[in-house]
Amino acid sequence: MTQITFLQQTALFNNMADFDLHKISKDIVERHYQPGEIVFHEGDPGQLMYLVKSGSVRIFVNGLDGSETSVILMGRPGQMFGELAVIDGLPRSATAVAMTATILCTLNRSTFRAHMRRYPQFSLNFMNALSTRVRYNTMQMDSFASLGVSQRLARKLMELAQTYGQAQANGVYINMTLTQSDLASLIGATRESINKNLRFFRRHQWIHMDQGHITILDPDALRAQVAA
Repeated sequence: MTQITFLQQTALFNNMADFDLHKISKDIVERHYQPGEIVFHEGDPGQLMYLVKSGSVRIFVNGLDGSETSVILMGRPGQMFGELAVIDGLPRSATAVAMTATILCTLNRSTFRAHMRRYPQFSLNFMNALSTRVRYNTMQMDSFASLGVSQRLARKLMELAQTYGQAQANGVYINMTLTQSDLASLIGATRESINKNLRFFRRHQWIHMDQGHITILDPDALRAQVAA
């Protein structure tokens, strides 16, 4: 995929002229990461904004006890992260690590700000992306506060299926490798409770699991579980 094609398919650059995209593309730098490689650490200076071109990234924060709580997974081409530190100049508020072989497109802070001033559509698209992120974070906080582990897990699986799902004959395949620890970190639960609930989901044939890959077999049952 060419850089221009990638930008044309990315929400951050919706409704922008090809001529402008060509100019922006000259400022984008591709960076390649291996599985497990750190993209940035919590507390690092925020000099770059990132867009996922391929692969997947997990963003997490460290607790005082050394535990990790995942904030979000990024695995859909065009997804943006690392933008807050570029805007406010404060250190990174979380750590980002590549989950698979990953290619990220980056814009540095000065170039990003210059494009924000130069292209009103780019600024509008960016604000829309931030609005979506705020709504997502609000939903996550509500989920943590009001739902049990089984409900949170069912909701998270449905969310992942909607974002990263691929329709197959037997269900919706989540195109991302997920460990029990990943899922536990994403919904604020223990690995043991995730293990227990995944067994329950599998026994009732709501999902199928194969070496970290999950297929949603019965989305209606998962939705009912969230509402239970």
